[in-house]
Amino acid sequence: MERPIQLDSISKCYRIYKNPKDRLKQALLDRFQRGLGRKNPSYLYREHWALRDVSFELQAGEAVGILGRNGAGKSTLLQIIAGTLEPTSGVVQSRGRITALLELGSGFNPEFTGRENVFLNAQILGMSNEDVVTRFDDIASFADIGSFIEQPVKTYSSGMMMRLAFAVQTVLDPDVLIVDEALSVGDVKFQEKCFRKLRSLRDDGTSILFVSHDINAVTSFCDRALLFESGRLISSGKPVDVSKAFIETLYSDSPANRVDEVSENLSVENTLDFESSDQTAIEDEDGKIKQPDDYRFGNRKVEILKIAIFDQDGNQTEVLVSGARYTITQTIIAHAPIVDLSSGFIIRNKRGIDIFGVTNKTAGVDFSPIETGQTLLVSIEIDTWLAAGDYFLQAANAGDDGVQYDCRIDALHFVVINTPVLFTTSIVNLNPKFRFDLVRTIPNIASSKNG
Repeated sequence: MERPIQLDSISKCYRIYKNPKDRLKQALLDRFQRGLGRKNPSYLYREHWALRDVSFELQAGEAVGILGRNGAGKSTLLQIIAGTLEPTSGVVQSRGRITALLELGSGFNPEFTGRENVFLNAQILGMSNEDVVTRFDDIASFADIGSFIEQPVKTYSSGMMMRLAFAVQTVLDPDVLIVDEALSVGDVKFQEKCFRKLRSLRDDGTSILFVSHDINAVTSFCDRALLFESGRLISSGKPVDVSKAFIETLYSDSPANRVDEVSENLSVENTLDFESSDQTAIEDEDGKIKQPDDYRFGNRKVEILKIAIFDQDGNQTEVLVSGARYTITQTIIAHAPIVDLSSGFIIRNKRGIDIFGVTNKTAGVDFSPIETGQTLLVSIEIDTWLAAGDYFLQAANAGDDGVQYDCRIDALHFVVINTPVLFTTSIVNLNPKFRFDLVRTIPNIASSKNG
């Protein structure tokens, strides 16, 4: 099957001028130099490379998450794929209908009503008026904005705008759907509705490019993830693995400046595994979970020496009984004076979804200043109301500015056993208590008539 999107060495450069008048001067200078058949450096502008030499392919029916800090080049990339922006160099090959949710309101005429904008957008995307009439009720129903569909778009809230835009772009049977942070605007209920629709589209063969800062959304929904930093594609692979590198770019002292060892061209064949892409853990030949590599980063002003879990009798264990109480600990040492330490833990399942997280700050506990060379034991007690299965523990220590001293992801693998029956298909147990109270008894009408 032909791949709907192929990018080969895409780069995008913007000229940043000190003075608006320099644009005209540069245009005249460029024309003059072309006439002379030469190109000399110009000092009227500086170059900003939003993208540099980006290559990857998108497979039919594949959902790819795109991660990166603000300014990493994500939106520029999506605009180039959508065709609203031309690359400075490189080739983009696309097949089929591409729909995009980029900036809220893009493609909408604020003076037109929602209905008029539906017809306008659909026809721009190549649909006939008759097709739009046939699908209009589905679009209006999905957007669920009521009578506002007949009001000018300029009167819409950002959430209503997103609802209508998402409904239009997804009901038109796209071959490729591009979503750039748009879902973060909607309410939680509508976001859930959108993700159900996205899963349905993916199952039907639509390829999806999904940009989000929500790591859990990327790891749970996407088959593959790409990480961008300073305009470069620095990592490609399983979402849970790429998300670790993304966390490092967010909380390290300085941006990541290395290019990870990824396969040549970052092709689908070398980086995509639909069967295992949603798992943090690695299974051996017997199907048992093996401990993944401990992913670690930080400036080591505070260093984690040991991480462990203890039962109520003080025994160290990595096999936990569901519902029992345990103590999670990390032993740390300070290599510099620390005034305001933030120390905590995160428990995630093997799909990379965060189940629980806490720091001393969120718990309302402040540590006294720590001197160089001091060793401390940081601990929390928890009731392990988790379903049976494999889980992974993250421990981290950071300063008040968010810079990580030492962060260890997947530092400890533990197993939960003996799940109570009441869990059914749940991940966690919220200790429900059922009760039945008689409200009233409805008289038997037939008996009343006979009487």
